[in-house]
Amino acid sequence: MTTRSFILRIIKYIPSTIVKVFLLRNALGYTIGKNVKIGKVIINCKKVVIEDNVYLADNNNISCNELFIGAYSSIHSGNVIQGSANFSIGKHSRIINNHYFDVWNNIQIGNNTWIAGKNSQFWTHGSIHTKSKNKDLSIIIKDDVYVGSACCFAPGVIIESENLIGLGSVVTNNFLENKTIIAGNPAVVVKENIDWRTNW
Repeated sequence: MTTRSFILRIIKYIPSTIVKVFLLRNALGYTIGKNVKIGKVIINCKKVVIEDNVYLADNNNISCNELFIGAYSSIHSGNVIQGSANFSIGKHSRIINNHYFDVWNNIQIGNNTWIAGKNSQFWTHGSIHTKSKNKDLSIIIKDDVYVGSACCFAPGVIIESENLIGLGSVVTNNFLENKTIIAGNPAVVVKENIDWRTNW
């Protein structure tokens, strides 16, 4: 076990958020805003920016190159964010429980977006393009998107703002229109011109 890993494990089990944030700032150089609450979490990244009023629940494991969490966002319990690229989530967004984010390439989640329910998977490698490196396999989920439980996202997928992904969907293509309901295996648009925030 490296010195860094040892420090992170000690910080994980410190009950006081104030002490935990102090150590993350001063021992590891993380940038952490005001009123941030951090549970029993491992955050092992080269660069970390966590804005004000963020909540990180117990039993999250975050290990990536750069981590950004926007203000008023929350990551609930049991999530794994793992890889050598960058992970970002915007302001007023939520990740609920037991989701898996493969950060071989970047994953970007926008503002006011929910990764809801449980057990969704986001994959950014695994195709022939991983070895050839001739295609960006990052996943981008933009603003005001709702992702239901147990969805699977293929490498390189882009989801435009103001869309809903129905539970259990297998998303293998980009969806670049607004105000649609997307569902199925493989996922397709099942409803158009509907705003899930007011009509779902």
